[in-house]
Amino acid sequence: MDKKQAPAGFGMILPILACLCLGACGGKETANRENSGERQNTGERALYWQVLTEKGGEYIVDREGNKIPLTRYRRIVLFSPGAIETLYLIGAEDSIAAIPSVRGYIWPEEKTKLLPVVGSTSRPNVETIIAFEPDLIIGNTMTSELIADFNRRGYRAIIHGAYFIEDIFNSTLLMGRLTGRATEAEALITEKRSRLAAIRADLEQRPLDLTGAFIYSADPIMAFTDQTLAGEILTILGARNIAEGLSAAQPILSPEYILAQNPDFLFGALSFTKVEDVLAADPVITQTRAGKEKNINIIPSSLFLRPSPRIVENLGELYEAVKKFSNSRDS
Repeated sequence: MDKKQAPAGFGMILPILACLCLGACGGKETANRENSGERQNTGERALYWQVLTEKGGEYIVDREGNKIPLTRYRRIVLFSPGAIETLYLIGAEDSIAAIPSVRGYIWPEEKTKLLPVVGSTSRPNVETIIAFEPDLIIGNTMTSELIADFNRRGYRAIIHGAYFIEDIFNSTLLMGRLTGRATEAEALITEKRSRLAAIRADLEQRPLDLTGAFIYSADPIMAFTDQTLAGEILTILGARNIAEGLSAAQPILSPEYILAQNPDFLFGALSFTKVEDVLAADPVITQTRAGKEKNINIIPSSLFLRPSPRIVENLGELYEAVKKFSNSRDS
């Protein structure tokens, strides 16, 4: 089947999306799916962290080629909120030396707000980081040049990222090994997989048969494709993503396309802060079922883009919302 084409012209791409989406899509133009040494992979989609076995032992290699020994670390500076949440979830918070400041919060907020800060997620302070004498530095996808520089300086540094659920699970298990919490990490991921299995079992009994999208820009209207974490969430929720199969990594949804797809619901994110913003993005939205019945929710990006196992709990909340959209259609 030929892929559907999104209308030409990208307009202004939000910088945050370049970091959150492009690694998942494998390029700037198409949603291509993507290994040296003996590395792991999951189906056709490459894991962000892979284990490489060499004569000197095991190493973790990220997608940018940064490599660290797979051993235990005790003083970690992190600028990845997802990695910070992961360490708390597996009981490895005593390994955290410092974290970045963020807009919003990092769970568990009552604890993370008390930690030393080394700049923002996109602009960490190099001198402050070095002052903490870290034995490991974990960056995010916005800090690839900085992580490469730390490696050149002789520090052990790697980028933390994940673009699908199993990718998050993989990095969580490896972070367990990096912090001496492998058993706790395995138990956590077993529990998360069980939650996902419960949702899938429920959908087998009661299919929702809905269509929807995560949209993140109003001018023009842009959506996450099926080759992103947001797109995978829609699939797990039993909904067809109206941006599924679009050839652009960050496709624009034209008014004609939206009307033809007639989504049952829409999730607004990033540039959308209230339901009225989504309805005002284009008059055509009010002509869809999502617009007519106000089947629109605003979803903080941290709930579905942050590479943390907490995404499973957030997914459960989204599932309850989507079920309500289905019930309103049947009533």
